[in-house]
Amino acid sequence: MLEKSIENDMEYLECEHKLYHATWMKPIQTNLYHYILATVVEIDENEYNILVPAVDNAPVPVEVEEEIVVPESTNPADEITLEYIRESKINEMSHTCNQVIEAGFDITLSDNLQHHFSLTTQDQLNLISLSSMAANGMETIPYHADGEICKFYSAADISEIVSQATAFKIYHTTYYNALKHYINSLETIEEIAAITYGTVLPEEYQSDVLKALTQ
Repeated sequence: MLEKSIENDMEYLECEHKLYHATWMKPIQTNLYHYILATVVEIDENEYNILVPAVDNAPVPVEVEEEIVVPESTNPADEITLEYIRESKINEMSHTCNQVIEAGFDITLSDNLQHHFSLTTQDQLNLISLSSMAANGMETIPYHADGEICKFYSAADISEIVSQATAFKIYHTTYYNALKHYINSLETIEEIAAITYGTVLPEEYQSDVLKALTQ
């Protein structure tokens, strides 16, 4: 939960219909409600402005504790904001990667025309079946590109579609894997928040597979 407030005026925070009270808050003025002792940390305005779009208006999970023990060397605000931003960014990149794969790819076939094929889970299952048909000797195989009517494709065209679909998916899953490792290496919320899908990775975070795929 993100909340703008003045520390001296706070008695509690409300999250998902429950009331949470931290030891540094103003003493509770009533016993009519049940309050839960929780860890509540303060963040600065810059961290707040970065966290708000990252959580997309969803509440941050609150961990309830009866006893709060914080190591002297740890700043809980820094730890919570940094780790939450990192996890949120990785989830965002994973979602984007899946969207890119499902959106599919363009390919020029033997008719010298460009066609688009999406790669949802069902599309990928369809291509596995078509590949099996081609491998079993079928010379013409019925299928359709996005927005086109069903027609017969040659076995060679089907093989090319499957080959490029496989390469397309492998590239994006490989890129995401490397991107995740890069995000985990970043140490400031500003660096993490600036990452977008397609960010060029430093060479040391490009796996051998990714380098081979981009050559």
